[in-house]
Amino acid sequence: MKAELLAKSPMLLLPLVALFFFLAVFVGIFVLTMRKKPLAYDPIARLPLEGEDDRHGDAR
Repeated sequence: MKAELLAKSPMLLLPLVALFFFLAVFVGIFVLTMRKKPLAYDPIARLPLEGEDDRHGDAR
C-alpha cells in the first residue's frame, strides 16, 4: 500500500527539481568564479593580511 502511494505521489518530482536547481546554481557560480582573472582576486586575497592603517592609507 505504501509503495503504491509513493509511486503515484506527485511530490516525488520536488526533490529532483531541487537537485537540478542546486546543480544549476552551483555550476553557474563556479563558472563565474573561474572566468575572473587571478589579478581580480588579489586585493580580496590581501584583505586579511592588511591592518587598519594599510586599508585607509593612514600612516600613524
